[in-house]
Amino acid sequence: MSLENVSKYISPKNIFLFSVVLNLLFYAGSLLLAGLNVHNFAGFVDVEKDLALTDGAAYYKIALDPFSSSESGFRHATFLYPLLTYLIAQGNPFATAITMELINILAFSASISVFYMLMKIDNLPHATFFYAFNPILLISTHGAMNEPLFFLLVLSALLKLKQDNILHSMILLSLAAIARPDFVVFAIPFFAYSLYKTKPQYLLLPISTLGILGLYLISRFSLNHFLTFTSGEEFPHRMLGIPFQTFFENRFFGTPEIARQITGLNYFINELMTWGLFVAVIISITLAIRKRHTDNFSLTYLVFGSIIQPAYSYFSGYFRFVALAPYIYKLPCLFLRGRPLILFTLLYVIGGLSLLFAWFL
Repeated sequence: MSLENVSKYISPKNIFLFSVVLNLLFYAGSLLLAGLNVHNFAGFVDVEKDLALTDGAAYYKIALDPFSSSESGFRHATFLYPLLTYLIAQGNPFATAITMELINILAFSASISVFYMLMKIDNLPHATFFYAFNPILLISTHGAMNEPLFFLLVLSALLKLKQDNILHSMILLSLAAIARPDFVVFAIPFFAYSLYKTKPQYLLLPISTLGILGLYLISRFSLNHFLTFTSGEEFPHRMLGIPFQTFFENRFFGTPEIARQITGLNYFINELMTWGLFVAVIISITLAIRKRHTDNFSLTYLVFGSIIQPAYSYFSGYFRFVALAPYIYKLPCLFLRGRPLILFTLLYVIGGLSLLFAWFL
């Protein structure tokens, strides 16, 4: 069967269904064959100290009772994912863990379909493979983190903008602001630039949403709580304005024990993909500036994110952020064609799945 014949079966709906089935099989297989339980993915809570040991565990605790959880205000800022979970699971511990997983699988699968539609507009549909099997996104999906929902909302807002549906675009961006406000601030400059000559008033929706969320969080946790959490004893943040310093400090002086399950060949794959993604960020910015391929969303997102950056962690922190930029997934399609592209895609998919299995199993 030729690639042309295969392409006939590729559609947003089929991509969504394939991703849902693939990720459900991984989840169900892990539960049934590896002897895990539903809390292995969202749990990781030190019960005696009432301490969340991972991001997913923090969101799990908040999802049990989002209005009185003892987790930090910074965790509560990413409110939409645990709130949506709570509305479905009603605080039941067993149902909460499963609901978080199912929301993420559905959101990530839907984001792949939206990403495919965006890449079709750019005539680079093959780039969807690199987004769908990004190990950071796969780990986030099954680690009860909020990137899948956030990415779905921002990519959908971007698609609606390209379709000239400004109102729906800004509504989606407003929801993204509740899902991950610390990330959405880096996407807003692009939308502001896109709308300032036509309908700038629509920007009031996401900006007002951020403001209302900020006032709620400050009233609940205090302003000093957030300044201390983000900057430690120093304000303004000492890394402000120094491109990629956060990334380098965490790579060389961070705490690799949080990724201790990545060993042997998987550690080599992890390092290769981590540094490969970092190089892809640099190349993406360079090529976008030189107009090799125009992608102003990726350009503004990566440039702002390289300069004004919070202190993200050893393996996935920084790349959970940059993984939203479509340009990094377009690069193989811009440089490779035919069999080399197919071979590179195959190796990438194998590497992404290997890290997913290594992380949880």
